[in-house]
Amino acid sequence: MERLLAQLCGSSAAWPLPLWEGDTTGHCFTQLVLSALPHALLAVLSACYLGTPRSPDYILPCSPGWRLRLAASFLLSVFPLLDLLPVALPPGAGPGPIGLEVLEGCVAAVAWISHSLALWVLSHSSHGHSRGPLALALVALLPAPALVLTVLWHCQRGTLLPPLLPGPVARLCLLILQLAALLAYALGWAAPGGPREPWAQEPLLPEDQEPEVAEDGESWLSHFSYAWLAPLLARGACGELQQPQDICRLPHRLHPTYLARVFQSHWQEGARLWRALYRAFGRCYLTLGLLKLVGTMLGFSGPLLLSLLVGFLEEGQEPLSHGLLYALGLASGAVLGAVLQNQYGYEVCKVKLQARGAVLNILYRKTLQLGPSRPPTGEALNLLGTDSERLLNFAGSFHEAWGLPLQLAITLYLLYQQVGVAFVGGLILALLLVPVNKVIATRIMASNQEMLRHKDARVKLVTELLSGIRVIKLCGWEQALGARVEACRARELGRLRVIKYLDAACVYLWAALPVVISIVIFITYVLMGHQLTATKVFTALALVRMLILPLNNFPWVINGLLEAKVSLDRIQLFLDLPNHNPQAYYSPDPPTEPSTVLELHGALFSWDPVGTSQETFIGHLEVKKGMLVGIVGKVGCGKSSLLAAIAGELHRLRGRVAVWGLSKGFGLATQEPWIQFATIRDNILFGKTFDAQLYKEVLEACALNDDLSILPAGDQTEVGEKGVTLSGGQRARIALARAVYQEKELYLLDDPLAAVDADVANHLLHRCILGMLSHSTRLLCTHRTEYLERADVVLLMEAGHLIQAGPPSEILPLVQPVPKAWWAENGQKSDSATAQSVQNPEKTKEGLEEEQSTSGGLLQEESKKEGAVALHVYQAYWKAVGQGLALAILFSLLLMQATRNAADWWLSHWISQLKAENSSQEVQASTSPASTGLFSPQLLLFSPGNLYTPVFPLPKAAPNGSSDIRFYLTVYATIAGVNSLCTLLRAVLFAAGTLEAAATLHRRLLHRVLMAPVTFFNATPTGRILNRFSSDVACVDDSLPFILNILLANAAGLLGLLAVLGSGLPWLLLLLPPLSIIYYHVQRHYRASSRELRRLGSLTLSPLYTHLADTLAGLSVLRATGATYRFEEENQRLLELNQRCQFATSATMQWLDIRLQLMGAAVVSAIAGIALVQHQQGLANPGLVGLSLSYALSLTGLLSGLVSSFTQTEAMLVSVERLEEYSCDLPQEPQGQPLQLP
Repeated sequence: MERLLAQLCGSSAAWPLPLWEGDTTGHCFTQLVLSALPHALLAVLSACYLGTPRSPDYILPCSPGWRLRLAASFLLSVFPLLDLLPVALPPGAGPGPIGLEVLEGCVAAVAWISHSLALWVLSHSSHGHSRGPLALALVALLPAPALVLTVLWHCQRGTLLPPLLPGPVARLCLLILQLAALLAYALGWAAPGGPREPWAQEPLLPEDQEPEVAEDGESWLSHFSYAWLAPLLARGACGELQQPQDICRLPHRLHPTYLARVFQSHWQEGARLWRALYRAFGRCYLTLGLLKLVGTMLGFSGPLLLSLLVGFLEEGQEPLSHGLLYALGLASGAVLGAVLQNQYGYEVCKVKLQARGAVLNILYRKTLQLGPSRPPTGEALNLLGTDSERLLNFAGSFHEAWGLPLQLAITLYLLYQQVGVAFVGGLILALLLVPVNKVIATRIMASNQEMLRHKDARVKLVTELLSGIRVIKLCGWEQALGARVEACRARELGRLRVIKYLDAACVYLWAALPVVISIVIFITYVLMGHQLTATKVFTALALVRMLILPLNNFPWVINGLLEAKVSLDRIQLFLDLPNHNPQAYYSPDPPTEPSTVLELHGALFSWDPVGTSQETFIGHLEVKKGMLVGIVGKVGCGKSSLLAAIAGELHRLRGRVAVWGLSKGFGLATQEPWIQFATIRDNILFGKTFDAQLYKEVLEACALNDDLSILPAGDQTEVGEKGVTLSGGQRARIALARAVYQEKELYLLDDPLAAVDADVANHLLHRCILGMLSHSTRLLCTHRTEYLERADVVLLMEAGHLIQAGPPSEILPLVQPVPKAWWAENGQKSDSATAQSVQNPEKTKEGLEEEQSTSGGLLQEESKKEGAVALHVYQAYWKAVGQGLALAILFSLLLMQATRNAADWWLSHWISQLKAENSSQEVQASTSPASTGLFSPQLLLFSPGNLYTPVFPLPKAAPNGSSDIRFYLTVYATIAGVNSLCTLLRAVLFAAGTLEAAATLHRRLLHRVLMAPVTFFNATPTGRILNRFSSDVACVDDSLPFILNILLANAAGLLGLLAVLGSGLPWLLLLLPPLSIIYYHVQRHYRASSRELRRLGSLTLSPLYTHLADTLAGLSVLRATGATYRFEEENQRLLELNQRCQFATSATMQWLDIRLQLMGAAVVSAIAGIALVQHQQGLANPGLVGLSLSYALSLTGLLSGLVSSFTQTEAMLVSVERLEEYSCDLPQEPQGQPLQLP
């Protein structure tokens, strides 16, 4: 390589790439490093934007700024080619050899051609409304220093002095033109011109335009750099991520419809869920293990190449090409490892989303197919929220379960290479903790199962509480039921407390393990008669630090696998529940008589499959077409069970059920009317096409015209969840109207006249049941026997048996009639709203207008905060933890980090004392005034002094005395022991603090919700409130403490590392300001979108909860009317919106990760390059170069971890923000005020 460089640059083989030539930089260095490399980077980065989607509403011509940049780029692609012409002129035409000039000119031309094409594509995309990507513009200006230095070279060589030579003068003129074109390019970017202000007011995404499709159709460079996320991040930075529709659409392979089709092809009833998931997505997931393996191996290329580079610098006998290869290998390994690890994380996220879409889809489909044995709504919601998320943790944990032990094994092998068999003591200590960790993990799994049971009970109780909130408030039972919820929460927190403290013990054991391993290794190494050296000590410490990741993460990985197993079992139990199977339930043969609609023969039904509950037996029943069949009997005799049996909602134990036209479904009006949270018209239409004439007839038949006339928006008025804003009679009539509008052949009417007064009941009977439905077959359950006098047949039920059937004249005398006076009184009470509407319509209208706007909109959009998480959210969590406890946690954290740094400092002091005699002259030389000039290369690059400078003088001792060794070992072990105690204290205090915060936030939320007025529950879906009690509370219980713990550890580790670097290598801190600026801008650009995506994710999760709860409540109506397919499509739509948010959140997190990783790789590459330059200058200190590289690796890793954990913590704090929104902003009922009677 030296020979090739020397031939290219026209230099000697001993000095192939001279940095300085006279008073300026070497021309070969300028052309290759300062010009060709930036141009290559510009070409690659420009290629990433060639696949940017074209905007359909771009404006022609482009703005003046874009036109100026395009013109400048075109000229800059031509000038390097023109610059090659004078090269062929006589000698003296150029500063460098012909080969060098041709190489640099061709690279520059290709780069600017690529950049011109990228600018043209960007100007016709959504970037055309702005300046475009900032990174692209900055990289385009990187070749400017090379141009300036070349111009200076010409000036110093007197190119413009006589005699003037045409070649050099032409090249100088072209250089000046290139600088002018670059200046024009910069002006075009700084002042883009055009109608900027109108664009600033327009949204990036027009209302009638769908957002771009994520990822599909993008180039491989765009895939690796996530350039396709630019429009989404731009909308986030401008604050235009206001609704899920603003987020890029899902790739085809992540769309719920595609996932449902793929999963269903591998799913059959009764199968194991994990087998179906494996067949659908497992092979793709397992192949990611190869990516994980290669990334893990590349992670170890850094230490190996680092040792080779340090050896090269130390030996000084290898050729320069070897050093360049080591440096390039170090840089390439860091970049390639970062890209592979990033792609692995991204692909795992996509597999998780695929599995999530399939699991949530099969859960909802199973809900639609449930038989009479159904779980409570709270348990089903927990399956949808908590268990499905825990199940998907398997995707992230499985590959880590073998990857982390592999990392551990390789690290231990490298440690063996450094200290020999002395590492065995540390290994034995680590292996001894494995069974201890197994016991802890088993206890965590058992406690986790109990905690989930208590969580189910709590969410179920909250669901029931919200369903009956009006009765609770009427009776004043808020405190009593609130105490029951708190008791469930206390039992749940009791199990959570056990889990957290066991987690704290597990984390303590593995977090303290590296320090203890270091003690054991060094003590063993010294006692074996070896002498500690700086190289061995700090290399061993670096390797022991590498143990922290696998040792700390392994318990969490095992815990994630165990939690996934628990949740898988719970979901499998749900999927194994018996299905509603119409093909097996109903006879495949139609009734024997053509005129018969319904036939039951020897049919025995029960609510449970084994028949332990009350049974319903029908010996023989035939219902002819067009008949009105009345069903009478005492309360609890089985009238509703008979209708449920006909509708297929019971278990048929034996007998035959035959229905004519079964595929057309039934018209079903249940005893408890099921009303959706929608407008009255939508409730009546129920997905059927609007027919104005039929709709008018239905309203008239169901006596709804008078009610609609007094509502603010008529039939466009929204009713609350389960129709809470309506009276019982209004709900019954709307449910009846829905059944009538479906125009079925067979109607099952379960006492629709019970909730209305006598006049309205008479109207319904004559205008609806005997009117519009006169041509249909009707089965009517009622206690009001006087309305069955016109029935064709009356059935008498008793104790679940059909004991007699006949004409009304025979059956009705056998039934004890209800006194008319009693019925009239209760009828008036049951339909209070109808009575009010007749007696005082003005009062009813006034009351409704208080709850609804004139547009009839009762359902308010769920509020969503914007911008950064407010300071009061952090303060609320701080107060929830408790002032004293929070301060104690921070103090123990700082004390833990301080003792860890003190242990390293004491070790360095020990080594400095061992080598005091040999290094005294070096220390004096390094601190002499001659070597500490302000611009000394030694100081600017690496300080040649010791890594640590003692803060205070310590007694010096002879290096070989056994008593001194014992003294240093005792002090080192003491400091490490104190560090272990501080680690334990911090883990226990943190667990106690997060438990206190979880209890406080839930208690405040529950109290505020219970004290809210009824109008709040009228306008708020139950799913929205349950989302707070389920998903957000689970986040505060588990996810937030986990990521907050990582954030605090990263912050403390960064402070400790900066303290170490500041005391030992102060000039290395010069890299921090530019690095911090870059990090700040990247994370700010990311956080602007991350916050909104997290909030939109929570907003789109609430409708999924509400939809599932709504489906469970109205399942019988859905199946009877054949609306299950429509509801499944609605679930797919809601799931697609939520998956959009989840996918965008994961993709933006990987966008941040790749940039942070590449920044770290760039810093390591820069330090390695500087080390080679130092080596050429004869200034390199191999030990300090190696240590600086290892600390730089730790520094960039900690910075990236800090940014990632902080953004994730902020995203998790959205749950605290949502809880605080309800805990602080909900309206409250007046408390303690005397009742004012008129």
